[in-house]
Amino acid sequence: MPDATTTLAIGALEAAVASLLPGAVPGGLTRSLRVRPQRVSPLGLGGYVGTHVDPGAALFGRRLRARVDVDVSGGADAAAANYLATLSGQMLAFTRREFATLGIRHLRGLDTEATRALAFEVDFEFVPVPDAGEGVITQLALEQHTNLTPYGAHFLADFAGASLALLPAPLADFLPADDPAAAPPGAWAVAGDAIVQTAATAGGALTLADPVKAGAQLLWRPAGVPQNLARLVLSVVFDASGSDGIGLVFHRRAADDFGFVLLSQRHGYHLIGRRTPAGWQTLGSAPAGYSANTPHRLVLTVYDGQASIELDDSRTLALSGLPPGSGEIGLLTHGHGSARFRAARLMTLG
Repeated sequence: MPDATTTLAIGALEAAVASLLPGAVPGGLTRSLRVRPQRVSPLGLGGYVGTHVDPGAALFGRRLRARVDVDVSGGADAAAANYLATLSGQMLAFTRREFATLGIRHLRGLDTEATRALAFEVDFEFVPVPDAGEGVITQLALEQHTNLTPYGAHFLADFAGASLALLPAPLADFLPADDPAAAPPGAWAVAGDAIVQTAATAGGALTLADPVKAGAQLLWRPAGVPQNLARLVLSVVFDASGSDGIGLVFHRRAADDFGFVLLSQRHGYHLIGRRTPAGWQTLGSAPAGYSANTPHRLVLTVYDGQASIELDDSRTLALSGLPPGSGEIGLLTHGHGSARFRAARLMTLG
């Protein structure tokens, strides 16, 4: 099924380019316009760019790179050539502000062997404004990350649940991977504008005293490729109607070899732990929680034996001496059957 926002974006691009053309065409000449999209990519975070205030709704956008061809037929060749020369100058003479008003980031003329045609390369952004309220993903911006590490942060991948819902296979870039020590099986799906996990999958007690925190995992494999990351920043927007464990997995090399972050409102802790073939270990914890039915932004930063957790821009836990390693990343729940992961962004450090 074609992406509805992309279809709208292509139509909007055609209208924007057409508006650059003067209405009058010299007598005897006929002008035609062709817009050929060559690349489409989501704006912002998996297409999500923010919220519209009135009406309240999430905003999604697309960025299009396209080739534009303007052909002239009829009349004398000299008349067509003169008209095309004038037309090219008119189209490129718009100011940057005027282009931006139309959503055009960049317009550049291209060489063409056709004597009765112009060709342009256009870079276009499109964000449709809703005419009715549709609900808001979150007011939290994932791209707002204060990098306190000695490394540069490099974007690797992101997703927004609302964009995943438009795909024929929403979880194609994810792999359910329940911990063998947990039951019942996890129930991952995309519903509305979020990845949801609706089974109370757990192994080990929900309290902090028990280091065993086996749960439902959903490994994130951007473009279907497992990631082997050592230094990373993983930022996730989540909410939940329950209050048990919700978190992240990192450095996952096997079902019994991974690091994890877990937040529990019911039992009042944030923790960073490790599972190895030898057993489970709590590496660090702090008294904290989260608010139910409220969007939160959780940020995990891992590099060179350091690991930290931030919740809504406040650091709640940091530790050193993390065992060296690398591996996959993913989402995690522990005894929690109402977790909603609305969006995420993954960056590498290096």
